[in-house]
Amino acid sequence: MTFVRNTWYAAGWCHELTDAALVARTILNEPVVLFRQPNGAVVALADRCPHRFVPLHKGKLKDGLLECGYHGLCFDGTGACVTNPHGDHLIPKAARVKSYQLAERDGIVWIWMGNPALADEAKIIPFPQFGGNPSFTCVYGYLRVAANYQLISDNLLDLTHGQYIHPMFTSAKGPSVFEPSPDTNEFTVWARFMRRSQYPNKYFQFLGYPEDKLGDHRNVMRWNPPGVLLLDVGMTGVGEPVENGLSIPTAHLLTPETDTTSHYFWGMARDFRREDDAFSKKLLQVGIDIFDNEDKPMIEAQQRGMGETTDLMSLKPVLLTTDGPSVRARRIVQRLVEDERV
Repeated sequence: MTFVRNTWYAAGWCHELTDAALVARTILNEPVVLFRQPNGAVVALADRCPHRFVPLHKGKLKDGLLECGYHGLCFDGTGACVTNPHGDHLIPKAARVKSYQLAERDGIVWIWMGNPALADEAKIIPFPQFGGNPSFTCVYGYLRVAANYQLISDNLLDLTHGQYIHPMFTSAKGPSVFEPSPDTNEFTVWARFMRRSQYPNKYFQFLGYPEDKLGDHRNVMRWNPPGVLLLDVGMTGVGEPVENGLSIPTAHLLTPETDTTSHYFWGMARDFRREDDAFSKKLLQVGIDIFDNEDKPMIEAQQRGMGETTDLMSLKPVLLTTDGPSVRARRIVQRLVEDERV
């Protein structure tokens, strides 16, 4: 499979990279090791020593350098070998590993896998609710999904599935209603799903919406290529403005690991009960139950049903009205891939 390369992908949450941590991730079929230097800068290097090709994440950090755990060669943040503890201590010209452009924004470590000359941090999609915003409290999660990343994107852009695989989201009146809405630009897709004038499902009861009060429940998903999504999920009294009700902005950051496996970083933010740690723990567990235990098994089963195929559209699937946003998103990704081939 060909991926979009000249774009920013989520490589992890900033809090994962502590002073001593070496975080190993394969991204777009390339093994990468991430770490933080003493000055706080984050670094990403190819996770393979040029000497005996062992993973560098098997080594350790030593005074800001990454020391290979096999023979002790040390590499700096640019990927250059700066220490050879053997023989004449000369450093071979080929003793270098690839480095990657990184940026930290909104509590997210972003990585650029393409041409470094094109890495424009202004193109990073904002997630202002996360990363220490004092108006919000957040919980964060990660899962590895044995499926192509676009299958996860499809799942998130058609939220009618919540009626059938998420017990907390079911409603006696059936699935949420898809309300087509125009996309604001050629690289943003919106998917809007509403339940108007209904009693709260178990999820909103858990959040604190009164069980016996009718309200408007919204799920509005914003997608940007190749797999960066923000869900505005909330509930207000019937006809009331959004700011009067409950809101849980939820980040969904999808990064291809390989053609048929993906990294899925998610976060839930809230602007109510911000100091309630017990509630945060419960909300985190709800997220794990939903994403890890309900979405993930279904998407992985879908990939197994497709075999090694990563292009859903090549199988000529039956399409429903609710598939419109995911089809548009796939077309945008395909166009970006083709543009990079020129």
